[in-house]
Amino acid sequence: MVVGNKLVREVGNWVDGDKFVGRELESTQLTELLDEGPNVLLAAPRRTGKTSLMRETLRRLDDRYNCVFVDLERVSGPVDAIVDLALAAQPHQRVGGRIRAWLERVVPRREPSVEGDLRERFLDAITGDWPAKGDRLLDDLAEAELPTIVFLDEVPILLSRMLYGGGRVMSERGRNDVDAFVSWLRAAAQRHRGRVRFVVSGSIGLAPLLGRARLSATINYLTPFRLGPWDRQTADACLAALANNYGIELELPARERACERLGACVPYYVQLFFSELLADARTSRRTLVTLVDVDRVYETRLCGGADQASLKHHVERLEMVLGEDTSLAVDLLSAAATSLALGSQEALELAQRHPRGGEDPADTLREVMAVLEHDGYLERRGLGHVFVSTLLRDWWAKRYCAEAGATANRRRR
Repeated sequence: MVVGNKLVREVGNWVDGDKFVGRELESTQLTELLDEGPNVLLAAPRRTGKTSLMRETLRRLDDRYNCVFVDLERVSGPVDAIVDLALAAQPHQRVGGRIRAWLERVVPRREPSVEGDLRERFLDAITGDWPAKGDRLLDDLAEAELPTIVFLDEVPILLSRMLYGGGRVMSERGRNDVDAFVSWLRAAAQRHRGRVRFVVSGSIGLAPLLGRARLSATINYLTPFRLGPWDRQTADACLAALANNYGIELELPARERACERLGACVPYYVQLFFSELLADARTSRRTLVTLVDVDRVYETRLCGGADQASLKHHVERLEMVLGEDTSLAVDLLSAAATSLALGSQEALELAQRHPRGGEDPADTLREVMAVLEHDGYLERRGLGHVFVSTLLRDWWAKRYCAEAGATANRRRR
């Protein structure tokens, strides 16, 4: 990957165009895949840039497809999801007219002079029989002059909300609702093959979530596309371009140390680490960042803060997938954070301390470990599991293992 001589910081925001760096190969591969016609499951751990990849790919494809991007992170159910799809498509110059015509057919306005709230009108249109009305919406998209690609971001968060209802126990009603929605998507993709296709993504794994609900077969029509962290060469080039833009000296040894401390060069954390280094240098009125500075900033500013929101979010995401098994996952991660590797026997002993409804602890452990591996927390190395991200491991050890030690000391006293 070749980054320009200078690069502006982007911490936490999706990027496209000139700011989209480090993913040229992945964007080309995703574009080629979509041109071949499949529906795609974009699997990516948190903060690896999946939304930026989707947005940039959408931008590159928009001349030959009707591309619609829908963020489902705050959506509560199928009705809201279809409303958001209609709202996202409505301003599109090539399909907006069809969406508005569909709305007029389904819910004609009694007072043509009064426009009313568009979201409320879409809700009125879809509430009642969302599958049939959603089908009519997609039928209109399928009849447009150009094929349509619908990018659905944060689908697993929507499904988790439906499954767990804000708690930690999966409900049968929630499972049935999820089954109905994902089966509807699958049927729509198959019915409109070649005319409407979906790119489904999320910051938690869709496959593990549906596997826990015993609904894995509902996504077998999706072609997997995996997005991982940057390689170190890409991360190094990014750090060099950032340093050049902000007038600080971040020479190769310091950049290498930064990548080493991160472990996995997740784009967000590469940018965040640079921002912390820059803030430290500006506060100290220095332009040279040394190896000592990199280590100090890493320990005190990046992983030393217990309230680092971006890292705390990893725990919240676990709850969305694992529900009642979150406590087991926390114990497994805590054990992995304080040892060279989490061995299979130690992991099984932890699972035995978290019985679940009479199920075999080994089965529960396999299910939880599958989630931790899929979503980029742990990976198997040799005879045990270790953190993929050194940053997450070090923060976890400070945040959770230190708390556990303090609690144990209080109890002993």
